[in-house]
Amino acid sequence: MIKKLLTLFVATTMVISISGCGSDNTESSSGTVRIICPYGVGGTADLIARKYALVAGELFPEKNFIVENMTGGDGFAAATYYTELDPDTTDLLIYGYGVIYRHDLGKEYGTEIVDFDRDEIQPIGIIDDRTWILYSTPGTTVEDVLAKAKNGGIKMSGGNPLSDPHLALGSLIAEEQGKTMVIPYDGGASQKKALTDGEVDVFVGTTQAGKEEVEAGTMEAILSFSIEEFEGFVGPDGKAVEIPTVAGENKHEALRDDVDYSQYILPSGGFIATRAGAPAEWVAEMEEITKAVWNSPEYYEWIEEIMLNKKELYGADAVAYVEEASLIAKGAFETLR
Repeated sequence: MIKKLLTLFVATTMVISISGCGSDNTESSSGTVRIICPYGVGGTADLIARKYALVAGELFPEKNFIVENMTGGDGFAAATYYTELDPDTTDLLIYGYGVIYRHDLGKEYGTEIVDFDRDEIQPIGIIDDRTWILYSTPGTTVEDVLAKAKNGGIKMSGGNPLSDPHLALGSLIAEEQGKTMVIPYDGGASQKKALTDGEVDVFVGTTQAGKEEVEAGTMEAILSFSIEEFEGFVGPDGKAVEIPTVAGENKHEALRDDVDYSQYILPSGGFIATRAGAPAEWVAEMEEITKAVWNSPEYYEWIEEIMLNKKELYGADAVAYVEEASLIAKGAFETLR
């Protein structure tokens, strides 16, 4: 799998140009489509952006899809930049739930300064749906994490405070009368390295981010933020790794029976998005391209391989899902407070 992941990016450059050949899709307009990824090269969001661009370029060779990384503020810099573009732009944005949550909390609770209006960003369709996994160093259990959280607090690697991983773990820890401190790192790759280097106690990341390390034995997957049992990890011995969940029949025995932790399972991942007010023809065209990408085995089989979820929502359904997700995030924040 490493070879497949490495083909998606070149670490020495921040921009990748992707084009394809051989397609029956001749109705779409031509030109360059820039996809702005708010996170660093090598992280899950970056890999998904590049895979999306690769498949879209193969299906629609009359377009030149490129990916550009624009980091800063754990997604805020790119969002701010994007909302200042003209609605007629052909640029697209990788639009993460974490940015949405922090925007809404900032506007409603004053948790941080927000220099953009998310109403200026229009989701086209989900391209990234994740199950967060709590990773620890070998030998560290959920019981150990809870005990340390109650006795002084734990450090987790993350982007900014109140990111979706922080809301998920932080609200659970708060429910257990513990404390969580977020140590900021730019992107999942750096956050993971912070754990393996011993700079933090835990890392909440995607399945893709930790799969290789779990198999190598340098990290352990100890809790899944899900209701259904999560399968797919393999340990150093080649055997399947069982990961307890925060809710449901496989709920971790260290968690309290009287608490419904499912309220802290936040939708995570993100959308491909355009500017609000973009021409209806452009929005419709990008929606059809996104559906075509999802319909390609090259995309959905890769998503399955890195153990992300195949979830498709478009247009008004995607917008409604964002609003539902925001309410869940606000509930988690209230617990944190």
